[in-house]
Amino acid sequence: MSSDIMPMTDHRPVKQRGKGSGATDAALLFDEPGPRGRVMIAIGSVIAVLGIVALLSAVLYRLDLAGQLDYPEWRYFLGRSVVSQLLEAAGNTLSLGAVAALLTFPLGIVLGWLRLLDNRPVRWLVGLWIDAMRAVPMLLLVYFFLLVVPRFVGFWKLALPIIMCTSATTAEVFRSGVRALDRGQTEAALALGMSRSLTMRLILAPQALRLMLPTLITQMVTIIKGTTLAYVLAYPELMYRGSTMIGQAKIDARLSVFFQTYVIIAVAYVIVNWALGALARRIGARTR
Repeated sequence: MSSDIMPMTDHRPVKQRGKGSGATDAALLFDEPGPRGRVMIAIGSVIAVLGIVALLSAVLYRLDLAGQLDYPEWRYFLGRSVVSQLLEAAGNTLSLGAVAALLTFPLGIVLGWLRLLDNRPVRWLVGLWIDAMRAVPMLLLVYFFLLVVPRFVGFWKLALPIIMCTSATTAEVFRSGVRALDRGQTEAALALGMSRSLTMRLILAPQALRLMLPTLITQMVTIIKGTTLAYVLAYPELMYRGSTMIGQAKIDARLSVFFQTYVIIAVAYVIVNWALGALARRIGARTR
C-alpha cells in the first residue's frame, strides 16, 4: 500500500469556527437575513427608536404642562429632613430584606432537602407546603398576619410572609440544582458505602449551592420588592414613607410631589436591584 494513501482510521482536522466563519449560535435558531432583510431590520429599528423618543417626549410635555417638572417640586427633596426620612426608610427596607433573606435561604435549602428524601410522607407534606406557598399571593399572607395574628409587631408581620413565599421558591431552586448534577456521583457514593444523607451533605449539596448561588442573589430582588407590601402594615419603609411625605408636602409647603416622590423611590429600587443583578451575573460568570 502506498504511503500517500491516508488510512481510514485517521481523523480529518476539524474546522474551527472563528469570528470570520459566519457560523454563529444565532444561525442555528433562524436563517441569517439577506441584504433586503437587513435593510428592513434597520428601518424597523429606526422606527422603534423614533417611536420611543416620541412617546417620552409626549410624556415629558404632559408633565411640563402639569407643572411636575418645575424646580420647586424637586427642590423639596433637597431638604435635610426629607433626605433623612428617605435614608431612614431605605435603611428599614434593606434591613427588612436582609433579615428575610438570612432566614429564607436556610429554610428553603432545608425544605428542598426534605423534598428529595426517600420518605414518601415527608416528601409529600413538604411538596404540599411548597406548592401552597408558591400559589398563595404574598399580600394574602400579609393580611393573614395582620388580622389573625395581631400580637406580632409590624416588622415580623411582613418578614414572615416574605420568608414563607420565597423559601418555597428557594426550595425548588435547590432541588433543581441537585437534580441537575450527574447521577453517577450518587451511585458512586452509595457503592462506596456512604448513606444518602451523607452523600447529600458532602457531595451533592455543596455543588448545588455553588450552582444556585447566582439565583439566590437574584432572589434578593424578589425579597426587596416584596418589602413594598409594608405599606399595608404602616411600616416605615420606602413606599409607606413616600405616601406620608406626599401628604406632608401638601401641608407644609403646599406642593404636589406625588410624581416626584415615586420617581425618586423607583430610582432607589432600580439602583439596589441593578446592583444585585450585576453581582449575580458576576458570580455566575465565575462559577461556570
